[in-house]
Amino acid sequence: MIRKYCKAYHLKDLRQYTDWAEKKEENEPDLTDEDVVYLWDDFTVVRSPIIPNKGLIFDNVTPEWQDFCHGTLKFEIPEDLRYAYEQNSEEQVVEASEATV
Repeated sequence: MIRKYCKAYHLKDLRQYTDWAEKKEENEPDLTDEDVVYLWDDFTVVRSPIIPNKGLIFDNVTPEWQDFCHGTLKFEIPEDLRYAYEQNSEEQVVEASEATV
């Protein structure tokens, strides 16, 4: 699935998660609590929303992490974008059924 939505957070907010463990690429500076990072709709966290495959900070996506994102961070896909997700899901079902015919 292609990522469509991300939301910016101060890193200090994400670091509240009990099992938080940051990844770091070589030669990247250390992040501070005040740095802004981006939580994607697949619950991964990156340094930049422009280059999502570079600067990955967190990808240990578990049900507990998702609960933290929803409950503590109040992370949700905005109502006006949910339609795009539903439409994409319907298109994938149609494509899959056409492929089996």
